[in-house]
Amino acid sequence: MKIYLIITIIVIVCGAYIFGKQMAQKQCAINASQNKTDEITQTISIQRISDDKVYHTGVADIRRILRDKYTIAE
Repeated sequence: MKIYLIITIIVIVCGAYIFGKQMAQKQCAINASQNKTDEITQTISIQRISDDKVYHTGVADIRRILRDKYTIAE
C-alpha cells in the first residue's frame, strides 16, 4: 500500500512540474507579444507626431529656411 502512495505522490509532483512549465512558457509568450505590441504602438505614435510636424509646415517656410541656410554668401 505504501508503494502506491509513493508512486501517486511522485506522479502528482511530476504532473504539477510539467503543468507549471507549460504555464510559464505560455505566460512568457504572452509577455513577449505584449511587449512587441507596445513597441509597435510607440513606433506608430512617434511616426504620427513626426508626420504632423512635416504636414503642418508650409512649403514656403521650408524654402525660406533652406534659402537662408544654404545660399552662397555674396
